[in-house]
Amino acid sequence: MSLKNDKPWSITARLTFLSILSTSVILCSIGWYLHQTLTDTLEQDNRHFLLQEIQLLRSVLQEQPPNLERLADEQREGIVVPAGRYYSRILNEAGDSLIIETPGMESFPTAMQFPIPSELPGTNSVVQTIPDGRTVMLMAAISQTTSQHIIQIALDMTHEATLLAQHQHNLIGALVLGLLFSAVAAVFVARRGLSPVAEMMRHIEGITATHLHAQLDPASWPKELSALASSFNAMLLRLAKSFAQLTQFSADLAHELRNPINNLMGATEVGLAKSRNTDEYREILESNLEEFGRLSRTVETLLFLARAENIEISLRTARLNGRAELEAICSYHEALAEGKDIRLVCQGEGFLYADAQLLKRVLSNLVHNAIQQTANGGEVCLSLRSAHDGSAEIRVEDTGCGIAAEHLPKLFDRFFRVDPARSEEGTGLGLAIVKSIMDLHHGSVVIDSTPGKGTVVTLHVPSKANVSE
Repeated sequence: MSLKNDKPWSITARLTFLSILSTSVILCSIGWYLHQTLTDTLEQDNRHFLLQEIQLLRSVLQEQPPNLERLADEQREGIVVPAGRYYSRILNEAGDSLIIETPGMESFPTAMQFPIPSELPGTNSVVQTIPDGRTVMLMAAISQTTSQHIIQIALDMTHEATLLAQHQHNLIGALVLGLLFSAVAAVFVARRGLSPVAEMMRHIEGITATHLHAQLDPASWPKELSALASSFNAMLLRLAKSFAQLTQFSADLAHELRNPINNLMGATEVGLAKSRNTDEYREILESNLEEFGRLSRTVETLLFLARAENIEISLRTARLNGRAELEAICSYHEALAEGKDIRLVCQGEGFLYADAQLLKRVLSNLVHNAIQQTANGGEVCLSLRSAHDGSAEIRVEDTGCGIAAEHLPKLFDRFFRVDPARSEEGTGLGLAIVKSIMDLHHGSVVIDSTPGKGTVVTLHVPSKANVSE
């Protein structure tokens, strides 16, 4: 089975496992260090003792002639010392003739099994287990005399080996008990340490769409969770704002769709109330077609805004002649402006980077709004100013009635109208589209207005590098 399908471990399980793992490593390291230190200490003591005995036997062999009685005295059977019992043997230079040995030495390894004798003993010591089960340390040296002799010496370490084995068993037992205790302690500590997370989870579970105001208090949580609490509160604020906007949008959408639907139903009911001639039915159908067109434009605009907010619209940015774009918009709205005796003016030169179709839609919405809000005989001015970094600024200025300051923050809201009584003039989505398109271009739109004097809309189109990001 693939590990990717396995359920991930809980934080409690991970902390418990890591705690047990770290405790195991620490306890094993300490136990190994203590056991190895004890082993090395005993081995060094034994080696030092054997070196002293070899030195003593060398001093006796240096006497001329060698004092065999003193050698025998030094090699009493099974001499008991703090380290254990030790035995010795002295052979001739060739190693094939026995001169003297400790009684019982015959049970130890033969001369061939001893380490090679050296003038510097201690570097060639070995530890072996002989056939009778005893553990011994063997060492061999050459006497520093005219007629060289081979000295072999053995130390019974069975007691120490038993002590080390018992010490090892005790360490293993202590390690097992320590691991069991650490496992219980790790589970308790992990659950105790994560109790604030469980408490936070219970608090979060009680939050619903109607209780988004129930925020967390960052000061009441541990330092590691206070930042999470602050981020969660910020998320709640965003959700509350989104829910409020969605509720308002749903209400506005229902209101906007209700009027054309009621008009269609009313016209259809009137048409079906009695028999009518062809012209009357045609008039009813034409009226319904206008309402269908209004519904279609509203739905199309809402779909565009939805795609823009989810960044599903790909920009086809290009280097545009700004002056040519402004003049094209003015030419398109010239007939509407002439109907109100409004003068359209284009100013400035320069280039900008934008999606041509979306830029036309932005400018068209702004110019159309400016003409609608400007009285007969007024003026709408489009100006362009480009910077050295490739960015550009477009201003759409009118001499209309202006907008009150309290309405400015809401102008980009969907379905918002300064004068609801004039709802037949549009859907209230024009400036929302402008804002979405400028966001797609990573640009900005700012509206300044003075009641009675007019309105100025400023578009900032960034350079090519920023637009392409």
